[in-house]
Amino acid sequence: MSASGFELNPNALGEALRALAAPIFAATTTGRELTVHVAAVPHRRSVKLQIIEALAGFGAERLRIRFHAERDLLSPRSLERLVSRFTGDEIVYDPTGSVARAKALIAAAHTAREALGTKVGGLFYAPRLRTLFVALNAKQIAVGEKVRVGELAEIERRLVGALRHAFAGRIQDCPALRVGFGVPGIELVAVDQRSVVGFGARAVRAVRRYWKPVAIAAMFGFGANAAAAKDPAVSQTNLKVTGTGGQAEDEGAWFVNGILTAPLGNSWGFQLEAAGAGVDDQQTLGGAAHLFTRDPESYLLGLFAAYASESEFDVDATRLGAEAEIYLDQVSILVAAGYQFSDDVEETAFGDIELRWYVTDNFAIGGGGSFQEDTSVARLSAEWQPGFSALPGLAFRVDGALGDDDYDSIMGGITYYFGANASLKDRHRRQDPNSALIGLLHSVQQEQKRLTALYGPN
Repeated sequence: MSASGFELNPNALGEALRALAAPIFAATTTGRELTVHVAAVPHRRSVKLQIIEALAGFGAERLRIRFHAERDLLSPRSLERLVSRFTGDEIVYDPTGSVARAKALIAAAHTAREALGTKVGGLFYAPRLRTLFVALNAKQIAVGEKVRVGELAEIERRLVGALRHAFAGRIQDCPALRVGFGVPGIELVAVDQRSVVGFGARAVRAVRRYWKPVAIAAMFGFGANAAAAKDPAVSQTNLKVTGTGGQAEDEGAWFVNGILTAPLGNSWGFQLEAAGAGVDDQQTLGGAAHLFTRDPESYLLGLFAAYASESEFDVDATRLGAEAEIYLDQVSILVAAGYQFSDDVEETAFGDIELRWYVTDNFAIGGGGSFQEDTSVARLSAEWQPGFSALPGLAFRVDGALGDDDYDSIMGGITYYFGANASLKDRHRRQDPNSALIGLLHSVQQEQKRLTALYGPN
């Protein structure tokens, strides 16, 4: 039985929380209420559900998940202000030991001020040095230009006593102590609020100059937690298959595409794709490979190679390029650029851009275009994943295009995503990147069309 009044195994709790891909930096109890403290992240609802599921059997009458904004964690005016959100709570999970250490530092600061009064100007902690710097008020100690050495010794003795008392039972965490009349030019954290508002103006300016969010991050491990919690570039090996039909330039048209995506460690992924397209009786086939790194919360950067050909006139073309995706909450920006090589099709630089808006996490509308030196095609698309329980990976799509030389097409069909159940947005950002074949197949098809007009079908 814990002091909080319900059965709680701290080791089991720690194992459960460490297993979650979320920047959890503390858990506290008040009565029969368990609160999990998390550095703010996107997709809070998903993180909250993961925590609730993981802690379902721990016996708390009420489970709270409290998200802390980055500005509150990394830019508080003092350590006392930051830790005030845990005041009165029993700490039951503290992976870096920093919450308990911070509370002990604040307790030592209060004890020192009670004992020494105005002789203490400010108390500042250097996380990287594990050292407490105490800046004294020279006017309270010096007589003229002389410093009372005996009084300095007594002050240091009282400060050491305050630290030992505050860190009793955790003496291994007790910081080193440095006492002087100023603060060093390093990353410092003001321990108590009086160190911010009560210290001399010159020292305050120095603290503000050297106060950096990295100091708090170093102390609480926010940076380490965030890095450990970073989601993989590819959530797991997955496959998607797309099939659409419609018309292009008043002729019957079809398109099929299969894409296999797999992780390469945590930060990298690769993708293989194969596709075929046809207009009337003319067919084009292609394949592509991608290598990329991705943070699913922010961006994707990668390289790709693609090849497409048709057999009627032996037309083929190869593309080498780079791709990037930028993730902005409900909007994604997708760009690709490179060079197209061919003995049959005009060699040219190319570019693709798409702005994709997620009206909901399962309904996306996209718009953009493909560009070559002499031609361009504008594209619009929509994709909806209804979330049928029997077919969770089924999505319906429609794609339209308008281009130079009176080119137009309208296609509709389905995509099926094989892999872990996820929203459409997460499938796009955590599973497979965009295809590299659509523009290349179109380029080969247009050359095939030109040759057919000149020589007739073979």
